[in-house]
Amino acid sequence: MTHPAIEIRGLTKRYGEGDAAVDALKGVDMIVQPGEVVGLIGPSGSGKSTLLKCLGAVIEPTAGHMALAGETIYDHGWKVADLRALRRDRIGFVFQAPYLIPFLDVTDNVAVIPMLAGMPNAAARERAREMLAALDVGHRAQAQVPQLSGGEQQRVAIARALVNQAPIILADEPTAPLDSERALTVIRILNEMAQRFGTAIIVVTHDEKIIPTFRRIYHIRDGRTYEEAGEARAA
Repeated sequence: MTHPAIEIRGLTKRYGEGDAAVDALKGVDMIVQPGEVVGLIGPSGSGKSTLLKCLGAVIEPTAGHMALAGETIYDHGWKVADLRALRRDRIGFVFQAPYLIPFLDVTDNVAVIPMLAGMPNAAARERAREMLAALDVGHRAQAQVPQLSGGEQQRVAIARALVNQAPIILADEPTAPLDSERALTVIRILNEMAQRFGTAIIVVTHDEKIIPTFRRIYHIRDGRTYEEAGEARAA
């Protein structure tokens, strides 16, 4: 039986204690299947970033349950001994800014992730070049970061997130700095990569240009999630 790529039940996160306590998440439920791209939208302060940080094992929830591909990673406490390895091997991150390393060329910006996982340098660079080619930036493999356009930099960032073949990608406002055409191109690429590799992708966004492209959308308000169906259109 195929398990959901992401399963969250009753997830809560409280900051502070006593009268100063703030409940950022108040019982979040979410399921994302392999190969699915899901939108997560909500106003500022609604808990979107907190949810992504919990799912990405960046901060610890207060209570609830999280599982990746059927394996429990959190159940009222972490169930994984090495959170760094979890983030490195099973979760890819794409941010609003590409956060590329300016003194490395494009290939090494992508290859650094499998290198950190222990892959030999030559093999890591070969895998990086394959991923760059898949994202139509293979011709920029030897370029320096300042030579890239904004859209090219974001494609390289996506290649870096996918290079370890992580089953989960968390994308936080990945199209915010892009114009409409480039924003829709990024979402098209994410959908193509999700289908090609079976990757589950959550996209946090305020970008009204891309919201109609999602087949499923989770709204988050006051620390709780509400699902609605989207009307996906080709990006």
